Amino acid sequence: MAGLSGGLNLSDPDRARRELALARATGDSEEIARAAMVNIWPLLTTHTQDLVSAVSALDMRVLERYPVLRIVHPMTAVLARSPRPFLPLVSSENARTKSEEEIDFVVLTQIIAYRTSGDITAALRYADRLADRIDNVTHASRDRLDGPRWYFHHQIAATYLAAGDTARTLRELATARQLARLSGQPGAERAVLGRVALAHATRGALGDADEVLAEICTQDPPTPAHASSSLSTESVAAALIAVDRMADDLDDRLRALPDYDSVELTWPLALLARTRAHLARHQPDDAVEAVRVARDAHPVRPGSLAHDVITAALIKSYLALDDVVRARTVADDARRAGVLTRLATVRLALGEGDTSTADRLLRMTADHIALGPLQRAEITVLSGWSELLRAGALDRQSALQISRVVERRDFRRLSTILPQPLVDAVRESLPDPRTAEFDVAVGTHLRADVAVRPSLTPSELRVLKALPRHASNAPLAAELHVSLNTVKTQLRSVYRKLGCATREEAVIQGQRLRLLD
Repeated sequence: MAGLSGGLNLSDPDRARRELALARATGDSEEIARAAMVNIWPLLTTHTQDLVSAVSALDMRVLERYPVLRIVHPMTAVLARSPRPFLPLVSSENARTKSEEEIDFVVLTQIIAYRTSGDITAALRYADRLADRIDNVTHASRDRLDGPRWYFHHQIAATYLAAGDTARTLRELATARQLARLSGQPGAERAVLGRVALAHATRGALGDADEVLAEICTQDPPTPAHASSSLSTESVAAALIAVDRMADDLDDRLRALPDYDSVELTWPLALLARTRAHLARHQPDDAVEAVRVARDAHPVRPGSLAHDVITAALIKSYLALDDVVRARTVADDARRAGVLTRLATVRLALGEGDTSTADRLLRMTADHIALGPLQRAEITVLSGWSELLRAGALDRQSALQISRVVERRDFRRLSTILPQPLVDAVRESLPDPRTAEFDVAVGTHLRADVAVRPSLTPSELRVLKALPRHASNAPLAAELHVSLNTVKTQLRSVYRKLGCATREEAVIQGQRLRLLD
């Protein structure tokens, strides 16, 4: 794209519409593209349909020279799911011919294009580049109150959210909101507020999310430029709140979610709301199907929130289906695991009775500086579960911490993951006045039993590991260089601890509890 002399029009919607109309009247694709690019900001925010209509009629060869315009072309979102998505690259030589305003929009285009294609790592790289430009490269047009600076911060924050970093998202949105309010542009503040509510809901700060959604109700309806994004963001935030509270209107909130194939940024969090609801209602097959449909409709790469949501949901779903092998395969194959995947892997390790792995992952996750209230609450519950498996009982402090979590209205969904032995252990350790409140909070949800990994002696473990190689006791005793009676005694002890009666059952149970490879 050649540099545009005179810079961009960033503040005059009437001029923008007039110049675009004059260019379209010529029928010259190059003139139309140049007029659209020169007036990109006021057209995008005020005359959205005129801009989309003009760009849709342009030849793709013309649009290759104007990558910023490609972002509003209806085909771009569709092609993002293809093997060759639109990924704008600008050489340093071409960059030198552009104005500072143009470079801002080119970098913005790169952020959106890479994020839409699922390459969140690249999108973050360009988001950091735009943030650096805002801090270190000044020009008067960007810093106008009615300019696009709020939108730049808004899109940088959206990229942090797509990476699962809600803490950085909220910091960036605080700036975006201040600028949006000052801009006076219709729909700007509401667009930012929706993302603020969604970030709070994702973290589990549901009271903060409620307040923001209530404030949104006092705003004007979203403008066409922001309608789709704002409405989907607000509906997903409301669904996440409803599922964590197990609210009476949960089904209504789920029905209001965007379709599975939505091209909006919010689709991974809509999937999170759906899978959490299915798992809380003990419908793991439905959760797996939801993951399959959403994954087939979008490009997903490691390092993204989408990958974290999908991986965690599959681990928990397969575990709920008692398919420990598939759950372990998903967990072992996960690369660059996010917080959701780590916590799901902790549940898997506890289901296998492996408290050492669970405790190690819990320590790693607890040190994550960006954790929200929901993740910290889940760590409290999982830590108590691990303590029960390890020690056979809970101390009173652990029981009180778990009861405080599940008694909170905002964390009611977590009560559905408590296995029955943990519920019983908490109740036994609580002082009498607290048990009634705890019983009300945990309700009558279906409860999973806990497979407690037994403590085998080294000799018993040696016998168990040798079982698959021998059909009878005599060769087993010969391999271990012990008497036949010793093998029989140790086998009886192994059977008792594993809760089985035959060699075959002992091997199967040993594999399930990861005592055997």
